[in-house]
Amino acid sequence: MSDKKKFERLFGLYTSLILDGFIDKNKLMNSNHMSLRTFQRDIEEIEKYLQIDLILENDRYTTKKEDLKKLKKGLIFDNDNLKNNVDILFSVFMKKISSNLSLIPHSTISKLLPQNVDNEYYDVIVISNNDINNISGDSENIEKLLSCVKDLNDIRFDYYIQSSNINYKVKAIAYLIYYFQGIWYLVAYDHKHQKIKTYSISNISNIEIIQKLKFNSNKEKEEYDKEHKNRIEYREKLIKLIEKKRSIYWSDNELIKTTIHFNSDVSHYFKNRDYGFNQKIKKELEDGSIIVNFDFSSFTEFRIFVSPWLSSFKIISPKKFNDELIEHLNYSLYIMNEKNEENK
Repeated sequence: MSDKKKFERLFGLYTSLILDGFIDKNKLMNSNHMSLRTFQRDIEEIEKYLQIDLILENDRYTTKKEDLKKLKKGLIFDNDNLKNNVDILFSVFMKKISSNLSLIPHSTISKLLPQNVDNEYYDVIVISNNDINNISGDSENIEKLLSCVKDLNDIRFDYYIQSSNINYKVKAIAYLIYYFQGIWYLVAYDHKHQKIKTYSISNISNIEIIQKLKFNSNKEKEEYDKEHKNRIEYREKLIKLIEKKRSIYWSDNELIKTTIHFNSDVSHYFKNRDYGFNQKIKKELEDGSIIVNFDFSSFTEFRIFVSPWLSSFKIISPKKFNDELIEHLNYSLYIMNEKNEENK
């Protein structure tokens, strides 16, 4: 059975849970012309992907009320438009199982479906060890990258930084392909800088795969196998980190707890919906302003997040974000003034 068919079956289980509150065993088996064994495997997988337990009673599978409430969190349905409901469910379901992309049809992977979720912060897709053929860019490059990621190979490539017009050589371990806000990235361990870095796939060229094909001794083969096992384990940690941070901006440290005071002109935006990761209103003040807590992976992520709210907030903590933002804004003004002088 193809991955696409399997995905469609699991999506059917998910929609039954959300819309009906239960899964009708006989109805789904008959409509999908499937065996009991296949159906039971699907039940086990949907439990795994949604992190719930299903209970069988009178040929119907149900789940705990708290689990069902968790699954429905953030979903807003238009009861007069079933198609719209399905679109919303499909979007959320795809994102909930995003680290298991072997289930997702190739036709859907080249784009991120609409948000459709009010109380969640989903905008990431991870590809770790399966073949995806619809990433935009040079097909030969993409084929090599997919092969490297699948086998966790070392890789060499040229990388172009457009803002600085610089092209430089990279040697790294290819761990993941990563979709974030409309751009495909390679997530790799850079040997020179000894850290995880992200590279826009469209800026990667001249890829060389470094593979160990022959071993001079059993000990050498054992060391290679041990290293490969370590890479598999590390990739799993990276996936969990991505799902926790939901960001392309990497930091060697834990999430940075951040507190911001927004004035009354913009406070209603944050009262009505979540704009940032782990957003939590700490205090509402008498003048209509609010104090809000967020988590950020790095200053870069923070800077991009607050840029639409300039002149409407103050940074309470951490102080380093306040200092770095002032430095960034001063430098930006300096560059703008310098260019204006050149144009006179």
